[in-house]
Amino acid sequence: MQQGSLTRIDDDCRAVVYAAGQSLVEPSGSRHVHIGRNLGTEPAELYVTYVNPIGSPLSVDAADPGCGERRDAQRPDHS
Repeated sequence: MQQGSLTRIDDDCRAVVYAAGQSLVEPSGSRHVHIGRNLGTEPAELYVTYVNPIGSPLSVDAADPGCGERRDAQRPDHS
C-alpha cells in the first residue's frame, strides 16, 4: 500500500485492513474468494504485480458470501 488503506474480506467474512507501508499477497484460485474495498477516508493507492499463468483471468466472479459491510476488521502484524 502506497497510500490510504484497503480492507480485504475473505469468503469466511474475516476482514483485514492493510495500511500505507504494508504489503499483501492475494492467493489465486477458486478456493481463495475475497473482495478488497477502500473503506477509509482517503484514496487507496497500491502497486500490483500479477503472477498468473498466461491467459488466466485476473479475477473471477463469485457468489456473495453474505458478509455485508465489515468495519470491524483486524490489522495484520507485519513486524
